[in-house]
Amino acid sequence: MTITITLPPELSARLEHRANKRNVSAEELTLRLLNAALQDQDAVPTPEAVVEKIRATPPNPRGLRPATGSLADALRQAPSVADFDLAAWNQAWTTVEAELNALTRANDIAESRG
Repeated sequence: MTITITLPPELSARLEHRANKRNVSAEELTLRLLNAALQDQDAVPTPEAVVEKIRATPPNPRGLRPATGSLADALRQAPSVADFDLAAWNQAWTTVEAELNALTRANDIAESRG
């Protein structure tokens, strides 16, 4: 098979320079690079294969700690934060959401999405 590729001048110069350093032709170096790149692509598992491998892996018993009490009881007994001001927090959150919405809108406009 013959394939013709037109390279930008800077890439062509880098390829020639690297080929000269290795004492091979630019064509030979290109073949080696393409072959290596294609082999690397074949070695990369698909997301589905990764998920399947994770599912097939048994849990590590050292990573599991049995419960020592009731989460509901612990939450009920947790100390309250006396200086927490719900109204101030809600106002601050509203300000944050407005800023996020403004940033999202600006990004949409900049990226021609709206």
